[in-house]
Amino acid sequence: MRTTRSPAHSWLSTRIRIFCIGAFVVSLFLPTYSPETSIAAPEELREETYGFLLAEDGFLMKTSALTEQGARSAYSQGILHTVEPNESISSIAKRNFLKPETIRYVNGLREKDQVKPGQQLLILPVDGVLHTVKRGQNLQMIADLYGIDASRISAQNKIRGGYLLAGQELIIPDGKPIVSVAAKPIPTQKPPIKAPVGSGPISFPELKNYSIQPSGGIFQIPCDCFYTQYFGRAHFGVDMQHRGGSPIFATEAGTVIRADYGWNGGYGNVIEIDHGNGLVTLYAHNKTIYVQKGERVSRGQPISFMGNTGRVHGPTGIHLHLEVHVNGVKKNPMMYLQQ
Repeated sequence: MRTTRSPAHSWLSTRIRIFCIGAFVVSLFLPTYSPETSIAAPEELREETYGFLLAEDGFLMKTSALTEQGARSAYSQGILHTVEPNESISSIAKRNFLKPETIRYVNGLREKDQVKPGQQLLILPVDGVLHTVKRGQNLQMIADLYGIDASRISAQNKIRGGYLLAGQELIIPDGKPIVSVAAKPIPTQKPPIKAPVGSGPISFPELKNYSIQPSGGIFQIPCDCFYTQYFGRAHFGVDMQHRGGSPIFATEAGTVIRADYGWNGGYGNVIEIDHGNGLVTLYAHNKTIYVQKGERVSRGQPISFMGNTGRVHGPTGIHLHLEVHVNGVKKNPMMYLQQ
């Protein structure tokens, strides 16, 4: 006996056949599934998304808590290393095939400075230093400055066409930091005073205290850097920046009257130097202080390393805030700095 299908059953069977045939045809045009590609793609995406971000000025910034702190960055071809327990500068340098001096140069550390667990260090790919290109400098000028061949700088930094931009960071292979040398005063001989001919009392003019007045620049610029903010309303100093930091030098000889770590009213790690006659300079936001209260410093002597302690703003926050006080009154430092 032959079973007769209902119209509804026939309609459903036809639709199922059409769907199966359509699915088969579509599958012929789909790419072959590859497990390796599907697994690797998210990993590559993670590295690019969560590892480092390439900034417009050519250096890499880590997308972690460091970015939120806004203070440290890893330059192109360099890495950021977090110091682990029991690590030292020597052990880190050995692991990266570098000299300990290279790590100290780049991170503003002195011979006696020790690293601590959790501290961030910039590790270069080769021994050397970082140089910030100044306006008007070319590759050959920079090479002559460090006494190396220009082709080495070009190759290390992948420079094409020899074009440089002001503010650009360059790795100088085997370079040594250029330290400002304090100028020694030239001794002068005072002519002998001849006794006046004649008799009677000798009168001398009365000696009075003198005050220092702006004379077009009596102080040397305290760092190898550029200005980011000038003296003005609610900002009683000038801000100077060198990407990644720079040594800070005493603008003139004097006595350290303050060398304090901490918040210090927003100044952060701060130094004040008394140059006499009511003239004082203040250096704020330092990372490391090299001098102590009561110490006598000379013009051009390294006193600290630029940092971002205290109240700072901006994408990096690493800068020097310099103030000039005359008899306790804050003056425009540009009136006193040599330009």
